[in-house]
Amino acid sequence: MKKIKTILVLLIIIFSTLINAQLIKVNGIRDFIIDSKTLVSLDGVIIDNNTLFEIIGHGGYKIRFRVGGDVNTTISTGTLSELDFISDIKGPITNLNPLTILEQPTFITSDTNLINLISVADLNVSDLLKVSGSINEVDNSMQLSRLELDNGLSEWKLRGFARNITALNFTIGNLTININAVSAIDCSNGFIENVFVEVKAMPDASYVAGNPLSTLTSIQCQTPDVYEDPNNSIPVVVEAMVSEIIDLSSFRINDLVVFFDGSTSFDNGESEHIDVGTKIEVQGFLDTNTRFINATTIRFIHHRVKFVAPVKPADITIGEGVLIFGKQVSITPQTRDDDAIVSSGLIAERQVEVRGFVDSMGNVYALRVKDKGTPDNTDTKLRGDITALNQPIFELDGVAIDASASLFEIETGFVDINAFFAMLQVGMQVKIEHATYDVNTQILTGGVIELIEQELEDDPENTNKSNVISAPKEIIGIGGIGLATVTKVSVIETIFKASFE
Repeated sequence: MKKIKTILVLLIIIFSTLINAQLIKVNGIRDFIIDSKTLVSLDGVIIDNNTLFEIIGHGGYKIRFRVGGDVNTTISTGTLSELDFISDIKGPITNLNPLTILEQPTFITSDTNLINLISVADLNVSDLLKVSGSINEVDNSMQLSRLELDNGLSEWKLRGFARNITALNFTIGNLTININAVSAIDCSNGFIENVFVEVKAMPDASYVAGNPLSTLTSIQCQTPDVYEDPNNSIPVVVEAMVSEIIDLSSFRINDLVVFFDGSTSFDNGESEHIDVGTKIEVQGFLDTNTRFINATTIRFIHHRVKFVAPVKPADITIGEGVLIFGKQVSITPQTRDDDAIVSSGLIAERQVEVRGFVDSMGNVYALRVKDKGTPDNTDTKLRGDITALNQPIFELDGVAIDASASLFEIETGFVDINAFFAMLQVGMQVKIEHATYDVNTQILTGGVIELIEQELEDDPENTNKSNVISAPKEIIGIGGIGLATVTKVSVIETIFKASFE
């Protein structure tokens, strides 16, 4: 049998602990064990146990990993043979609003792990940071899972998409980098437009935001998602932001094309929520020749929200957010403001659609804002998580709904109010359409209320497995988003080797 070598999948991690073992929890649902044979490195450099314990204690790092022969078919358990923690940026703050590091716009949520720092309000321009997060291919902006203040950095580093390449310089996001006669390495197709790279530079205390970076020391081409392993179909888990919508059954995440159909399971959302900039986890099978993934499960990392309601000019804070259903929704560097509603404001009341996500503290962030036409308080829509429940009243992400005069729909059809409420629990996802919104009481009434997802926690073992085959002996990937930290760490023997082969 041909030995399957390696796959690299980009994700971010969170940690918890098993008794007498190290358990890395990936994306909140995948539990991988570190044992005495696991090869562990940080940014490609082998680390000792003390450094490992410190990393596990904080969490939030992006990782590469390889799972050994005990991996299960849904890639949700197994023992790691290789594990590499990755920093995406190491360098100075160049702007505070938005938080910009080496000219790359970033944003944090309440789920971002802060290290050596109590609040981002304590940061100053020129402070040095190490961060990990999800990179948006469009502009190289990032949603951070980990932010560490480290004013002792001995090296600057940036990962992203190289563009505007000339003989003298190129750009990553908003940063212009002088090439300084440095030759790019590991570029199978050459150092070409839009290639994903990791660059390193000597620290420059005189660097001024807006100027080119002139201390470049290395350029290395990398694959943002999955390393090629020709002539294989391999089970993978890939977490990334959607780069492009191709058609009604396929989309792109960086250099991979993902296909889905009626057999694909969806968690925390539906196919209609797939949009450019949306962070998802794809579980499926990769054809390493075509770079296509047939998805068995597509999971939205954050719980989705959707608001459609009238918005007045006074409800817009230009450059910051929108007030809708009495909820303040903040924009991010990745928000698509199709009709310039938040960037320019409104001259009259309009029906506005906001799609986005909620973090663990209930803060709402917009991924897309659209003008939907003439305002109509009798035709509003809301989708979110149940945050309070007291029949006939419940709340979706803090927005009150009086369901006394509503219709109720579940997967099998319509039911009465008692049967519907008997199924509900806080945390379930529900949507209401064609409802009436009272701007004075800030309560929705009437409409059709549908139970979208009953699962309170995702579980790979409950997903559609009709396409699942036996797992190979080895896979390699990067997983998860930082949501928690380790509470107990047991001793690991020092067995770390050289580097990934």
